[in-house]
Amino acid sequence: MELDRSISAKFDAILANVKEPQSELSLADLGLVSKLTYYAADKTIVAHMNFAPAAGAECPACSLINDMMKSSIERDLKLAILAEFPGWIVDFA
Repeated sequence: MELDRSISAKFDAILANVKEPQSELSLADLGLVSKLTYYAADKTIVAHMNFAPAAGAECPACSLINDMMKSSIERDLKLAILAEFPGWIVDFA
């Protein structure tokens, strides 16, 4: 079943407005979200993230910073989704 255009437009706007903190580019521009899955019956939205594997695994500080950036992006995306879909559940895959 195809997603309603109004829902699709909300998703597009969310991805265009949420910025990656370092580059200040949108998640849409960076392709950090491969898809958003919408489950109306469960009032759940699942964000499928497209993070590259950590390249600096040998550097504990780099790994920590990478994890903090991912958490920040997921937090900002979740807040933006909940602003458009209050009372829904947002999960990440």
